[in-house]
Amino acid sequence: MPLSLQLCFVLGSLAMLLIVFALLKKNLLTVKYSLLWLAFSAVMLVFAACPYVVYVLRDLLNLVMPVNLVYLLLFCFVLLVLLSISIAISQLAEKNKRLAQANALLEERVRRLEQKLEEKNG
Repeated sequence: MPLSLQLCFVLGSLAMLLIVFALLKKNLLTVKYSLLWLAFSAVMLVFAACPYVVYVLRDLLNLVMPVNLVYLLLFCFVLLVLLSISIAISQLAEKNKRLAQANALLEERVRRLEQKLEEKNG
């Protein structure tokens, strides 16, 4: 790999790390979800700084080309992101349902109290 391309990959990985840390600092991203992005950025930084690691992993997994390993890892990363988002959406849907039920109970209680107050004053 040419040195200029390797330098671009390293700078891109470092930029990704800095972006994730900035989002964490501004509370735009929670620690729970940032761990996945930090791990991804760290792995990409290792691959960019030491391309030999990709070749060793390629040989261990019996892949034909190093780019196949990168695609495989990217595919796995996307699946992990989708899984974590699905978990978050499921949890939010359950919380939303419980909130709506609690709100309905409170509205019913307020209606009953208003009726009792009207009967008492009326």
